[in-house]
Amino acid sequence: MLCKTQSFLNQIPANSNICIYGTNNIAEKLYDEISTYRKDLKVQFFLDSNKEGFLKDLPVYRADKLCEHIKEINLAIIASFAHANYLEIILKGFGLQNVYKINADSFYELSYSLNSYIDISKAVDVFKTTEDKMLYKTIYEAKYDDRKKQDVRNYFADKHKEKIRGNGKDNTYSVNHYFEFINKDAIKTVIDAGGYDGLFSVIFTQKFPNCEKVFCFEPCYEKFKAPLLDTIIKNDSRIEIIQKGLWHKREMLDFREELQTKVGSGVVSVKQDYGRPQQIITIETENIDNFVQEKNLKIDFIKMDIENAEMNALKGAEKTLVTQRPQLAVSIYHSNEQFCEIPIYLKTLLKNYEFRLGHYSSCLLETVIYAIPEELIK
Repeated sequence: MLCKTQSFLNQIPANSNICIYGTNNIAEKLYDEISTYRKDLKVQFFLDSNKEGFLKDLPVYRADKLCEHIKEINLAIIASFAHANYLEIILKGFGLQNVYKINADSFYELSYSLNSYIDISKAVDVFKTTEDKMLYKTIYEAKYDDRKKQDVRNYFADKHKEKIRGNGKDNTYSVNHYFEFINKDAIKTVIDAGGYDGLFSVIFTQKFPNCEKVFCFEPCYEKFKAPLLDTIIKNDSRIEIIQKGLWHKREMLDFREELQTKVGSGVVSVKQDYGRPQQIITIETENIDNFVQEKNLKIDFIKMDIENAEMNALKGAEKTLVTQRPQLAVSIYHSNEQFCEIPIYLKTLLKNYEFRLGHYSSCLLETVIYAIPEELIK
């Protein structure tokens, strides 16, 4: 039994019928710990902000359905730390007053225990330099140990001198985001996957001296667009906005659209829920291989930041990646699974490539793996 989690669970009244708010890895591990240590507690179901189904052979209900099942429970445990206060308001709004929020000590203990069985050595070996290997290890450890986060902040402060302020307290970002290591002169045609308001599409036309075309994929562009940027984009024939998501196949998908922050929107089937107000819409998805074939394109650079859907989109681009050998800048910070899996996947798929690592924020956001064909390395 994990001692800090044991201490937290000791607070729960005996023989309670409970629900767990959350369907992430922490929620699953918490359920396992309850089943092992507090057998008197009965978990009746899980709650999720956007989806329903089954987890651990128990039903998962959308939070807006809680009123239909509230008589089955007398207590809820929130399996989130960062968004616990918001979720507590939601639960109490439905009339459930007995709410327990997992504390920081237990949350990080559960996180670390999830990590203890993962061997990251193969992912570390993907990277070329000792600096990159050490950076990868430091970021990975910081995901589970708050003490390591200062090491990430120190790295960012030392490495990146030109910065811009981002959302959130004390969050700053580097202007070198997506531009380190790559051969800029070799880039004519770009796929900007996760274009948001089109800012980086505009920057690509400025920083790549031979840029001829940028295909900017953003399903929520009409909501995200900024007036000044949109004017620039409309007057630049090199930039084409495509209001679709990128995926491993063409289909219509349920999509979480942020209602307040306008960031973090993503495919519902991908495990990512920030506990913020969202609505579910339906979007059309595109497959890079089909897109490239039908337009008869030669792709030179792919930037990808699509909220934990990167692996699916990469699998839909395998033919393009292997035959055309574009340079890549792919975000890997959205989940611990992709942080490990994407480097190994790319190393296995792409032959004679060099892999580098960049980190572009003062927190644990904006970690990017670069893949550069050896023939383009300066």
